Amino acid sequence: MTPNKKKHDNKEKLKKVGASLKKFFNNPAPIFIVFIAIIAFLLIYISRTNTKNTIFIGLIDKEDIQVVNVHYFTNNDVNYFYASNANFLAEDKKIYNFQIGYYVKNEKGDLVEFATRSRQLDSSTSLKEVVSEMSGWNFAEKAASDYFFTDEVIQDIENLHFIIKASTKKDSTEADVYYDYEVEMSKITK
Repeated sequence: MTPNKKKHDNKEKLKKVGASLKKFFNNPAPIFIVFIAIIAFLLIYISRTNTKNTIFIGLIDKEDIQVVNVHYFTNNDVNYFYASNANFLAEDKKIYNFQIGYYVKNEKGDLVEFATRSRQLDSSTSLKEVVSEMSGWNFAEKAASDYFFTDEVIQDIENLHFIIKASTKKDSTEADVYYDYEVEMSKITK
């Protein structure tokens, strides 16, 4: 084969490929398919993003305790929780240790720790004072971090409980004082 013949065959092949590409790009079907794929991807992305944006507000209004403001929100960027200090109206007791805070109840009925404080005390202290001082919360964390807002907590956060455990016996770790209050939560977002 001569070099001119080879160049001519290559030009013919390029013309055929060029004609095929021109025919392909002049046809609207491939463009529609690409646009439909992009739109489907964006709809799925937006849907997943919107389902992670939740805002809840709540309170506890019982005969023996009141928490007037509890709220939290979760999204893809920041998770935030706030709870005002509790007003404990039940019988006061002298305690030596305590664990106070918020838990979520999972589908199995188990309580999962969310935001709690605990301490062993050197001398007896008023339960009312401890609850009043140690029950308030205000924190935010990045969604990528999972110190407070673990996946298990976020999944069941609608079932929030405020729990008080304390011991009236010195050097005992068993709680003989136990209160469990369900927080009445209302979802603000869709």
